[in-house]
Amino acid sequence: MRISMAVKRGAGPGRRALGLMILAAALAAGPALAAGPALAAGPAFAAALSPKVELDRKVVLLGEKRPVYVLVAFEAPEAEAKPAAERPRVNLALVLDRSGSMAARGKIGYARTAAKVVVDMLTPRDRLAVVEYDDRVTVLWPSSPVEAPEMLKRQIDGLTPRGATDLTGGLMKGVEEVLKNIDSRSINRVLLMSDGLANRGITRPSMIRQLVRQARRRGVSISTAGLGLQYNEDLMQAIAESGGANYYYIENPARMSRIFRHEMSTLYATVGKDAKLVFSRGFGVEKVSVFGYPYKSEEGRTVVPLENFYAGEKRSVVLRLEIKPESPGELRLGRLEFSYLDTKDNRPRTQAVELKVMVSADPEITLASLNKKVRAQALLAEADERHTEVVRLFEKGKRKEARAAAAALAKRIERQNKGLKSLGLAKKVEELRMEGRQMSAAAASPMGRARFLKGAKQRLYYARRGKRGKSMLKEGDRGLEVERLQEALRTRGIYKGKADGRFTAKLTLAVREFQRRRKISVDGVAGPLTLRALGLY
Repeated sequence: MRISMAVKRGAGPGRRALGLMILAAALAAGPALAAGPALAAGPAFAAALSPKVELDRKVVLLGEKRPVYVLVAFEAPEAEAKPAAERPRVNLALVLDRSGSMAARGKIGYARTAAKVVVDMLTPRDRLAVVEYDDRVTVLWPSSPVEAPEMLKRQIDGLTPRGATDLTGGLMKGVEEVLKNIDSRSINRVLLMSDGLANRGITRPSMIRQLVRQARRRGVSISTAGLGLQYNEDLMQAIAESGGANYYYIENPARMSRIFRHEMSTLYATVGKDAKLVFSRGFGVEKVSVFGYPYKSEEGRTVVPLENFYAGEKRSVVLRLEIKPESPGELRLGRLEFSYLDTKDNRPRTQAVELKVMVSADPEITLASLNKKVRAQALLAEADERHTEVVRLFEKGKRKEARAAAAALAKRIERQNKGLKSLGLAKKVEELRMEGRQMSAAAASPMGRARFLKGAKQRLYYARRGKRGKSMLKEGDRGLEVERLQEALRTRGIYKGKADGRFTAKLTLAVREFQRRRKISVDGVAGPLTLRALGLY
């Protein structure tokens, strides 16, 4: 109906026919990643990762310099549990903080327990090193096959709090241990845990990030776990981001074992590593921006390193292309290439797609080509960037400005969402309004302020990567956040199923029942208000 109206308003049969041809050509030319040379392994091969690439519109208006957004959505297929002999080997270093602050709240005891959980999950095929650090750095257990787990656990039981925090020294000693046995066929990882600030050795964040990037180039990825409210979350996030792995905020030390177990489960389920996106822009593109990931643009190429992918994972990347549509017809945007190392057979895989749009002088033809889902994801990505600025305002002590900025951003998203009716955008509005109220309460005490900042920054860290499970869960989702939701509802006697981390129709009914009881809008989606009412936000 909309397309036919756009045609009728044209200036005669010639323009009408041209409009139909432009729209038909554009709609038929949806990008799909094509197999490159590295995929020529024979018809029996099925790529473990094959992202879906979509544009927010396929027809752009002549002369209008409005950006085109590209959504690259990943959904790694789920995999059946494999015997230890069939999964990738793990080459891991645990780097554990034993500074004096670890004596508080029994944190050192929880750290010992969590470390022993890791030992129990490894086999003699895997290698493990344990590094302890305060103002001194000691290799408690050199990198070696896990053949004497009981002896190793006895060593871990000897950890006691002591001294200051040479975080960088401990981290780089862990990297050194992994590098001793670096193997492209293994998952080479450092897991750094700290509850405090880097106050000995190298403390400058820019130098630490540089060291982490060097480690990543040599094949070692780094995950970080911040414990309590005293550590530097910006530094721990930056290390994980530059290290191409995961960041965890552990407010309650009792949850440490579960987080370590989750980290190990992702290692075992790794299906692709050394992944990256490369966009080579065409003459029709003036500038490229990438949301949520560090990237580098040079000589017409934008390179986006991506962390490892694991089975069942969903993730997305949004690119913004500033274009110059100067003449009607086809406009070549560029070539998008995705590459990774498949852990199934340790072979590199490459897939590529040419991105292009049609240029039309008819605004209604342009409007008819809009992809609402992609536009909503692009607006969400931009909202996350602005939301981060709101949190920074609060962190600087500009509380009134932060609350005003949150309210203004919520209104803006609400207006943008009128024609899109996106669930994600609606929940973003809910989140911003709820956080505006939280800021007032958080400002009342240093502990409240620290708790708010660490929680907000962690949610945004993952949201910017298209992982919104810390602020919104819905049917079809899976993972640790879903498991926590199941447990919270089961504790309240509302959910009777297993806490298996899968959001099923049965869990939807339980969420709806909880929302009815708490007088929250009943939609079966665990958004910010629902999660906060359950103590999960």
